[in-house]
Amino acid sequence: RAADRIQAISQFLAQWSKDKGAKCPITVVPNGVDLKLFTRDVSLEEISRIKILLNKKEGDTFLVTTSRLVPKNGVADIIDSFKYLPASVHAVIIGTGPLESELKERALNNGVAERVRFLGFIDHKEMLPYLKASDIFIRPSLSEGLGNSFLEAMAASVPVIATPVGGIPDFLTDGQTGLFCEPNNPQSIARKVEKFLKDAESLEYIVKNAKKMVEERYEWGRIAGEMKEVFVRG
Repeated sequence: RAADRIQAISQFLAQWSKDKGAKCPITVVPNGVDLKLFTRDVSLEEISRIKILLNKKEGDTFLVTTSRLVPKNGVADIIDSFKYLPASVHAVIIGTGPLESELKERALNNGVAERVRFLGFIDHKEMLPYLKASDIFIRPSLSEGLGNSFLEAMAASVPVIATPVGGIPDFLTDGQTGLFCEPNNPQSIARKVEKFLKDAESLEYIVKNAKKMVEERYEWGRIAGEMKEVFVRG
């Protein structure tokens, strides 16, 4: 309320500032993506090594998520969606957090523990081969300021399933740059996964659009220029 200017990383947070009583100018400048890191070439040998590490077999579909294991990231809903998906669908969960033990127990109780791989922390610089070895990125978030992990997956040419919450609609248009599932709805997740699996033409179109959008709007050099303008304008 006392700020001279506010910079928000999404339209959602810009509106949140207004709702909290901000009267000053508000500029939206999002976070960026390290395109050199997430669009670099990854050898077939490296991808094959990851697939072997994950025990990925011919005909398997791997969903991947990179996130803190906290309630707001909806990882439990991914595990619950497996009751509606064929046994060939698996999950790769990259990240740590307070829910890790609970999520592992949930997978065990649901009878899908062998289909869910918890990889723990993986350094950002080592993440791309795991994305490339997977088929669909998913994070059914309950809230999100922006969502860099989605943008990184898009840059890596991995199709994205997300929820229409927080700042995600700034970059994800349903059917254009990804697919929306409903929050707190494992069946909705399963339907969107099946849509990608059954519609290769739509998947290819979405992947191409999403990568182009990230390259045009979220490259760090462009973002740095937009931030410079915020300070120049005062």
